[in-house]
Amino acid sequence: MADNVLTISGERMKEAGDKKYSERSYGKFQRTFSLPVHVAGDKIEASYKDGVLAVTLPKAEGTKSRSIKVQ
Repeated sequence: MADNVLTISGERMKEAGDKKYSERSYGKFQRTFSLPVHVAGDKIEASYKDGVLAVTLPKAEGTKSRSIKVQ
């Protein structure tokens, strides 16, 4: 993460048994996401399991939600 922009990059390798012409793409890829200012950049976590990438973006301490009592 730099300047409130999160960049995720990776590479999908071509499998050994693939035919010459395949509908599945392979190669390098990159995605960028603009993040709001209230994300704690030093606490971002990512995990990869069963083909799913999960990215956790915690809020910064000063921006926690607050309760307002409505009468």
